[in-house]
Amino acid sequence: MLQDQPTDYPPLAPVLSVADARKALDCYSAAFGAVELYHLVDPATGRWAHLEIRLTDGPLLLLEEEAPPTATLSGIPPMRPKVRLCLFVANTDALTARCVAAGMEVLQAPKTHFHGHRCALLRDPDGHEWMVSQPVERVSPSEMQVRWDERWAQTSPGSSNSKKE
Repeated sequence: MLQDQPTDYPPLAPVLSVADARKALDCYSAAFGAVELYHLVDPATGRWAHLEIRLTDGPLLLLEEEAPPTATLSGIPPMRPKVRLCLFVANTDALTARCVAAGMEVLQAPKTHFHGHRCALLRDPDGHEWMVSQPVERVSPSEMQVRWDERWAQTSPGSSNSKKE
């Protein structure tokens, strides 16, 4: 039975970018005895866009890769990081400001998301991506999926409420 409660995260959790979350789950289950905690389905594509599994005593988060990156002016496609570090903190805004002062680049400014976390995405000078995440509301996976579906319905092309974020 999959969990339908928010995950209790450690202070730092790896986030792996994978081509196919279902195949990754099969592999990690067979190799390491990983257990699925829950997954969220992208309403636009039906793919598992977010999957959380448990390895031993901690979660591992997997995100399916999106469409291939487009070529840059040089003709070389940009590289996506395969590992993103997710740091769970008490104050996303304050830490984001500290990171900027330390020379990090803000890729996504702090924002509170449908899943109940206030997150920012930063890149350090060596190119590593850091997600800074502050839990502000405990949301069950089933409620996350409802919120995501509703958000998608409001912003999808052709929707009467279509708006850009």
